[in-house]
Amino acid sequence: MPVIAFFNQKGGTAKTTSTLNVGAALAERGHRTLAIDLDPQASLTMALGVDVLTLESSSYDLLVDDAVEIKDVARATSIENFSVVPSHPDLAAAELQLLNALERERALARKLTPEALAALDIEYLLIDSPPSLNVVSINILVAAEYLIIPIEPHPLSVMVLPKLFEMVGRVQRLNAKLKIVGFLPTKVHTTSRLAADMIDDLRTGFPDLLILPSIPLSVRGAEAVAQYTSILAYSPKSPIAEAYRQVARKVEKEIRP
Repeated sequence: MPVIAFFNQKGGTAKTTSTLNVGAALAERGHRTLAIDLDPQASLTMALGVDVLTLESSSYDLLVDDAVEIKDVARATSIENFSVVPSHPDLAAAELQLLNALERERALARKLTPEALAALDIEYLLIDSPPSLNVVSINILVAAEYLIIPIEPHPLSVMVLPKLFEMVGRVQRLNAKLKIVGFLPTKVHTTSRLAADMIDDLRTGFPDLLILPSIPLSVRGAEAVAQYTSILAYSPKSPIAEAYRQVARKVEKEIRP
């Protein structure tokens, strides 16, 4: 069962929106999918209609409490075949909590053993990551098998890639299974020459990596989140919904459960 992280230390690249909608599209295709929200902002959690103020346990507990297993914190959502390990603002304190922990970079990996995941009966596990490079981020990289990099086709987004790839290279010494699948262009102005040129630059600069189907810029994506649902449910025939379905089909083809 593949563990796929949507990862980019830069904020505003639609990591949460992509985790939500690729997960919803995989679920729509009949795949039992679980998403772990590891962003203290808990945007994915709230987008799935979970009230963070009523949570008794969250991904924070999963990271810092040895007694908490992933099955204890996974919960169903209103989307069929799609469950979530919710986040909580307390997750921001995990950095300090893990600071003196033994093998702190493996806190998440220890909870994602084959036995623990088999108990969940899922086919895909997706991870939504925070917009930073910290202990939680390193935990994600150590635990993941596949990395998808959501990226806005803009020069500032491309400028941070060397630091990201440097970090991934370091973590691969700890996690030899970690593989970068490719880039997911998001917030793409379909008529913009700059966007097309930046995507071409990614294709040329990283010939071994996939360029997944582009996600067009659309206010409907934000509207769906505000309605606590996926774009597939909110506007199923919209171009952005179809784009995420195309991404899910590509993921299904390249990363098989």
